[in-house]
Amino acid sequence: MKYYTWSGLTLDISFRRQELDGWRFCIVRNYSHRRHDHKRDWRLDRIPSRISMKLKASARRQLAVAALLGFAFAAHPVFAASGSASSQWSFGLITDTQGASDPRGVSVRLMQPVVDRFVNNHDIDLLISIGDLTEDGTAGEFDIWKQTAQPLFDAGISFYATRGNHDVKSESTIAGIDPLLGPSGYRGTEVWSAAFPGLSAPVVVTGPGASYSFTYNNTRFVSLDMYGALPSQLIGWVTSQQKGSNDHMFVYAHEPFFGRAREGVLGDDPLRMQILGQLGANGADAYFAGHDHQYSRSAAVAGQDVLLHHFVSGSNSEKYYRFENEFNDGEEVGAALISNEVGYSIVDIDGPFVTFTHYSATPPASPDHFETWVPEWRVADRTTFSTNGDSYGIGVGESYAGLKSAIAAGNGFAGTEAEILAGVNLEGRSVTTEPDSGPGITQQLGNIVNFGWMATKDGLVSDILYLGGMDDQLDNVADPFVLTMSYDESLAVDESMLRLMYALNGSWVLAADANTEGTPTFVAGEWLAGYGIGTYGVDTAANEVWAVVDRNGQFAVSAVPEPSALALMLGGLFVLVPLAARRRRA
Repeated sequence: MKYYTWSGLTLDISFRRQELDGWRFCIVRNYSHRRHDHKRDWRLDRIPSRISMKLKASARRQLAVAALLGFAFAAHPVFAASGSASSQWSFGLITDTQGASDPRGVSVRLMQPVVDRFVNNHDIDLLISIGDLTEDGTAGEFDIWKQTAQPLFDAGISFYATRGNHDVKSESTIAGIDPLLGPSGYRGTEVWSAAFPGLSAPVVVTGPGASYSFTYNNTRFVSLDMYGALPSQLIGWVTSQQKGSNDHMFVYAHEPFFGRAREGVLGDDPLRMQILGQLGANGADAYFAGHDHQYSRSAAVAGQDVLLHHFVSGSNSEKYYRFENEFNDGEEVGAALISNEVGYSIVDIDGPFVTFTHYSATPPASPDHFETWVPEWRVADRTTFSTNGDSYGIGVGESYAGLKSAIAAGNGFAGTEAEILAGVNLEGRSVTTEPDSGPGITQQLGNIVNFGWMATKDGLVSDILYLGGMDDQLDNVADPFVLTMSYDESLAVDESMLRLMYALNGSWVLAADANTEGTPTFVAGEWLAGYGIGTYGVDTAANEVWAVVDRNGQFAVSAVPEPSALALMLGGLFVLVPLAARRRRA
């Protein structure tokens, strides 16, 4: 057994060269059709014959050594645009617009209303297509795709894309020598480069095949072309990408690491988590993918700590795959799954905050591909996370106790700590797999709990905490939990008056008053087990306020007099105002 370390990624590799003799790794996938869909895995294939066998575990492990190697890449510029620096902006995601049964090779009737939404309903700066634009990747099909997307270009929306397995069908197959796997085959970029020579002034940094990276405003994007280079090159290149001084980094490629309709890249090989962990360590916020023809949201985790958010961004093709692969306990926490619907996503950036919203609609019932489809869109899923906070994956039945986050003083921040002292994720939405035969596996979706911070404002004695992800129905209502926040005593006039506050309809209210149940009850001193929902207090010895609440949203610390003290103050005003009036008359 040998151990290798590259750019912070430690890999253990068992290498037996004879197992690879006579086999060639091919990024292009094979298909074994099953009912109305197909499953695919990374495979070892003889070239030119397409004999399929599952990639041997030892070969998959050896693939990791590629991260040790450096390469000089022949670049293929894609299409990009530069933008003025801004911390508040948005981009859209669309995926899998391939034709399926549409003879044009593009699902035009599904794509048209989505394009209309991007142009007329969402103020996006750029659009990213996550692969499988077309059915067979021909020049004619790419022309139809561009014609359907023309309103985007007319509106000045910048466009970026990565290739899917269908997009490379018409490309040449190139023989190569992988440093580990020997003779290997991958796909050229001739058709792709001719179809998209540059839709906006190209300012990308090119990578292997049609991979590239670019920076827009405060965000770095990394597009991985899974089909255009040797596997060693792809892994080495993508795990070398760094966020740098940007607020965010997003990596996108056509195939997910956590697949719901098929296994996903690398199956359940440990290398999968090593790559995701390395991307997270390099500063990546999230990984965006398509390919599954359904929407799913999860997070790669180490224990409860989120390494990377993982999104499979729905389908815009007239084929819908079954939920066949359950969420991987121990490696990810699943939070959302939507099948058999058309969908697209919007990502809003606001400084360190990212809000991901997925919209979906029931697909058309008519088999007429040339009809006009008028969908009824709904918000199907939404999550917000922040790079200046912390994220945790919590399964059903697991405790929230101990989840915490802090922001240091400086740059407008007072310096505040927050912690959940008690609470349990009591129940979640259930999903059941649909296998080829036999009963499915039922799982309960968990919660991805996100902390984020905004700087203090006048009237507050703490920074503003965003806490989200605990509401199963996207309504900011959570299972009861105890939240404590620290405060800056130098900003407080009377610490005994400090309370945990909640932002409701543009105003700060007592967090206990915002609950959906319970009676607000004040207690001086620290929180004790057994206090019911609605109980709240201030612990002046620890410089903390706390409350038993059932809300997600924004929290802060501010001075609020108790009703009895407020009544006394008002009584004093009734005495003082007439006295002042008499003095003015005198």
